Amino acid sequence: MPAILALLGRMLLWLVSTYAGQWVLKILVTLGLTVVTNKLAVPAVMALIQSYANGLPGPVYQAFGAIGMDVFCSMVISASIASTAGNMVLRRVNS
Repeated sequence: MPAILALLGRMLLWLVSTYAGQWVLKILVTLGLTVVTNKLAVPAVMALIQSYANGLPGPVYQAFGAIGMDVFCSMVISASIASTAGNMVLRRVNS
């Protein structure tokens, strides 16, 4: 087990020291961050927006559902949260 940990440590140091490795690490961090934001942040924000939308009159609520406004809002919010979180992490990695 210690040999495996030492090997993984050397691989991580090699990744950080090479330019291509930094790209790989950035991609892995971004993918991991995207999974976390889609599991944690997006449902909370969508629940908040749905609670505000419950105050809409019935016909307006039905029209928004018919034109796909719920899917549009979900995609835009998910993309903006993932982009913001990714930019925050990448700024931290670059500095």
